[in-house]
Amino acid sequence: MNNLTQTQTDTKDAYLNNQQEQMIFLYQNADVAERKAIIKHIDSFFENGSRAEKIFWLKFRLKLERQNEKPTQLFPLGETVMTIGAKETLAESNQLPNEFLAKHQNGDWGDVCENDWRENDLSVKEGFGILSAYKTIKGDKIWIITEADRSSTTILLPNEY
Repeated sequence: MNNLTQTQTDTKDAYLNNQQEQMIFLYQNADVAERKAIIKHIDSFFENGSRAEKIFWLKFRLKLERQNEKPTQLFPLGETVMTIGAKETLAESNQLPNEFLAKHQNGDWGDVCENDWRENDLSVKEGFGILSAYKTIKGDKIWIITEADRSSTTILLPNEY
């Protein structure tokens, strides 16, 4: 596995990241017994893996355990709407809008620059509009925009703005 090209490594990393996001989404909606079973299953990967694999699973386990903490929904989404383009893009990537909405509402602004990240943090406190940017597993960009008055949140493609 050490002889992978950069493209193969990037593809593998993107796949693993998507799998993690989907598992986190499932974990968030699981009851306590299911969450314990998932953690126990992950712990079984520590037995025979390489050092890098053990580090990967340990980091992922910590990410899941953070889900047990009280959610930090920073602001209301209001009415949530999605453009046709965004709906088709998410369907093609077999991803749900809720996984991106949860990140947006919890202050993970996605693929925005440092200045925009700070601007969004300020916008939460001051009541301005908020824009997050994410990529689907297929690499397509989607935006999520929450209006300043928090009356609505729109999921759209950048070219639909």
